[in-house]
Amino acid sequence: MRRTVGVTVASAALVLGGLATVPSAAADTAPSGGEADAALTCAAGDTCFWVHINYGGARGRVADDNPNFTAFRQSQCSTGTWNDCVSSIANRGRRCTVYFWTDAGYNGRYHSLGRNDEVPNFAAAPPVGYNDPAFNDSISSNHWCTPK
Repeated sequence: MRRTVGVTVASAALVLGGLATVPSAAADTAPSGGEADAALTCAAGDTCFWVHINYGGARGRVADDNPNFTAFRQSQCSTGTWNDCVSSIANRGRRCTVYFWTDAGYNGRYHSLGRNDEVPNFAAAPPVGYNDPAFNDSISSNHWCTPK
């Protein structure tokens, strides 16, 4: 399993003022019966994320760049949205790596996830996780192909 891990503090280089952004669909789904197989339920073309580690709880999915996860409602999250609520991820994108950021607007720290890769627990040591427990429940935006 090949995973590129990049952690950085990004400077604000993106101006969102006045730009209308329509996020891709994020769907609530019931928890799967077998958490070990849950990452396999992520459809081709999407990156999926779950409320709990090991692909537990509700699943969300995106297929485009999303500057702010507050746009996606999720009742299982304390914020009522996917913002600062993601605990495991899987990338089934069709073309490239996806970057997950700790702050809206592709700012803060990030980790990258290659195609057909998944992370069931951010605190786990590589190659299973990022060895970064602080990344749990801190994702606020995602960008495909380049770290922005």
